[in-house]
Amino acid sequence: MGSVEEIMPVVEDKRRLCLQIMGSWATRLKHLALWDTSPYG
Repeated sequence: MGSVEEIMPVVEDKRRLCLQIMGSWATRLKHLALWDTSPYG
């Protein structure tokens, strides 16, 4: 295993990627909920 200085940037990148994925899923679910409650559905 590398030093903490080498690992931390990787952890930050993974966390940022996870946040992006979760954010995109949240917006997608929100759009689906809007479609379900809209009178056009």
